[in-house]
This record gives sequence, C-alpha cells and structure tokens, in this order.
Amino acid sequence: MKSYLQVITGLTNKIPPDPAHKGRPAAALTGANASGADVQLPSIDQVLAPILNKGVMPALPNGLHVGISSTSGAGALDLRVSFRGPSASNPPQYDPAAVFKQLVMFGGSTGTGGTSGPTGPDPELAHRKRALDAVLDSAASLRARLGKADQIRLDQHLDGVHQIENQIAILSTMPTTPTTTNAKLVDPAMAYPSMGAVGSITALRCKAMSDLVVFALATDITRVFSYMFTCAACHGNYADAGLDPVTFHEDYGHRKSPKGAAYATQGFATGVKYAMTNFNDTLTRMMNCADGAGNLLDNSVVYSTSCTSESQTHSGNDYPVLVAGKAGGRLKTDQHLRMATAPPGTTGAPNGENLSKVPYTLMTALGRPASPWGLGASQATAGIAELLT
Repeated sequence: MKSYLQVITGLTNKIPPDPAHKGRPAAALTGANASGADVQLPSIDQVLAPILNKGVMPALPNGLHVGISSTSGAGALDLRVSFRGPSASNPPQYDPAAVFKQLVMFGGSTGTGGTSGPTGPDPELAHRKRALDAVLDSAASLRARLGKADQIRLDQHLDGVHQIENQIAILSTMPTTPTTTNAKLVDPAMAYPSMGAVGSITALRCKAMSDLVVFALATDITRVFSYMFTCAACHGNYADAGLDPVTFHEDYGHRKSPKGAAYATQGFATGVKYAMTNFNDTLTRMMNCADGAGNLLDNSVVYSTSCTSESQTHSGNDYPVLVAGKAGGRLKTDQHLRMATAPPGTTGAPNGENLSKVPYTLMTALGRPASPWGLGASQATAGIAELLT
C-alpha cells in the first residue's frame, strides 16, 4: 500500500478547538469553522460531486455515505462527515444489510465471473413515484402556511424527496446490459455472519462496508463516498481490538483509565493501529479491484483525516492527513511531505502549513476552478505543488 500513499505532516489546523472536536473537523472537511451546531460550507466530497458526475448520471449522485460506529461524541459535529451545506448533511448508513439492499436495487444481483448488472426496471417504481408526487403536492400547499425557519426545514426535507425521485427516474431507464467488473456484490450477512451489532466497531463490519463501497465505485453507481470509522469524539469502545469495553475517547484518548496513564497510553496506540489497519483493508480492496487499465486506487483519491491531532490537548498542530490513490495519474504517491521545519514534539510543531491546502490541491487537481476555498483563518488560496505529478 505504501506505493499508493502520501503522508503529509507538519500541517496546522488554523481553527481553535472551541468547542473541542467541532471547529477543527469542520475545517478539515469544509475549510471553515463550524457555526453553532453546524458547518458553514459544503464538505469536499460534495464540492467535487457535480464535477465528477459531469456528463454521467450515477444512481447516487451525492455519494454513498457509510459509517461504522453510531456512538456520538458530545460537543462535536455529531454523526456526520459529509455536508451539502449548512443544515444539510448526508447521514451515514451503519447497517451493511441496508447498503447491500440499496446496491442490489441499483446494481442487480451477484453473478458469476465477476459480472454484475441491473436487472431491469422494477414495476414497483411507478407506485413509489406516485406516492412521492403526492408528498410534493401536499408540501406545496403547506409551505405557504409556514414561517421562514419551518420553510427552510421543509425545503431541506423536499430536497431529499427530489433525490429519491431522481434515483427512481435513473432506475426506470437503466439498461439491462451487465457491467463487467471483478468487483462482486457481496451479501454481508452471508460473508460476515459474526460481524457484530449495527453501530458497533468491529473489523468484520469494516470489511463488509468496504466490499460495498468498492462495488458501488467499480460499477459507477456512485463516484463519491464518505466512510466514517468513528465520528468526532466518538465514545464507542474498541473491544474488538482487545481493549477494555469502555469509551475509547475518555479512558484511552484522555488517559482516564483507572488502570493508569501508562496502560491507557499503550491502549491508545493499539486503538490507533487498529483503526489504521481497517483503513488499510479498505484501500487494499480498492487496489485489488480492476478499473480500466489499472485499479480503483489508480483512478481515485481518498482523503483521510481526524478530528484533532493530539487527544489530550486537542492540538491542531501536525494535523493528521493521509492521501491515497493516484487520481488518474494526477497525484504523486509513495512519499512523505514535511510541511513544518520543527520536529513534532509531544503536541505537534506550531505554525505549520495550512491544512486546507491539501484538500484545495486535491479538488483543483480534479477540476475545481483555482479560486479561494474556505473561510477565515482556514481559507486556502493556493495548493501544495509537491503533491502533484
């Protein structure tokens, strides 16, 4: 996997941790601080979605959004990493069975020889569209009787209804010719019967979700995805990694384990390695999936980050960023870029390069016009040339 990675260190998240685990992940994802309980701008996946979808009509135009842990973190961005804008998030789906069912609808049933394709229009689609039309008709008359705040909430709901209508329209016209790919639509219940409860953190649940994401990308059901291993400040446990069944954030991240700081520090390192091992598994599955003349990682870019750089102080220095994939030959790989002159120390090197320059570089490489991105101290107006070929 090393040959597909760029490790960028010495970056500084310019947003203060106020409150912790909210402003900084918002900046890492959207280039701007959070505002109240929400973001101010779309996240990078949603900025890129219309660019990557140009000339095509994927069944999931806004992306496939999945998550592993459904345990939230107080004071953070809650269970969200993808945002179309303020008050318009793309909540992740935590149940692999539900994602599988959705992909069966778009991608057809599994076949032999690595082929999978749509099975043709479902007669039930016409009934579903009539029901949605009735909802929209009722909403139009309701809107006139609502106040401004309620109108905004109704519009956001209707945006979701329109997305479903678009998906129905796509389904009703999809060709029945199979799409040839070596990606297989794997039923998670059959492949991973012991993967654990929905919302729990297990390696088997990660494998199940990774299979589904790879299939959706390989068959062009979507060109965008978000994968939330845990949310910002998640209070879930890493018992599957061999740790105590307690909140990883408090007992290990903040070293509050009753077994002592040394025990907690060792456990924290175990948890980080466990998370990154699961991330490696996702990337490996992408690498092993043929796509054109190469594989999915040859033709994709995966931006990975966290909600803080150091767990005890919530430092924004030496903010963790990994970039995987070659983006169709646009990106360099197999390199480590150090963007600060000082060594990391215990809480990271201060005054490093603006973190926002990394997503700015990736978005510009994929077709976003070279214009300012983000707001305030986190705004980027130029990228990092060393990331590019």
